[in-house]
Amino acid sequence: MAITGALILLAIAPAFAQSKKDPLTDQQIEDVREAGDQPLQRIKLFVGYVDDRAKGIHTVNADPIAQNKSVRLHNLMEEFTRLSDELQDNMDNFDQQHADLRKVLKEVVDKTEEWGKILNEPKPSPQYDFSRKTAIDSNQSAHETAVQMLADETKYFIEEKKKEKEQEKEEQKR
Repeated sequence: MAITGALILLAIAPAFAQSKKDPLTDQQIEDVREAGDQPLQRIKLFVGYVDDRAKGIHTVNADPIAQNKSVRLHNLMEEFTRLSDELQDNMDNFDQQHADLRKVLKEVVDKTEEWGKILNEPKPSPQYDFSRKTAIDSNQSAHETAVQMLADETKYFIEEKKKEKEQEKEEQKR
């Protein structure tokens, strides 16, 4: 009985490890590391990586003779989700630092709208419906986060500008 359980674990482990493979290439990982303390660059990198997966989903779905279409769509949707989650984590981290992300957040808002449409293009299939739902949820969450952060940052930087002007007036009075 114990041997059977061990064999099952040995059979499942490689499949699990393969499904959790990092969706980034070694060069992309290095690019993210190098942009570690540069909020705009780092978020732009993740926007590009997610966008690549969205374009891949669109391309595979539009190809009427694509080989292993369902498997490829499933994999691209899983990668999309992981990268979208990473994008959101990065936005959250840099938001706490009050980095000025307004420009890139506008891009995230636009892109997440575009990606939502792409994720809904493929016909329903039990082979990737769960992955699609997860990708759609992650994308929607990233969209809502970007919209809220953009509003918060706009308000924050308006208030900061007012404070600066008030300080300048106080200094001029002296």
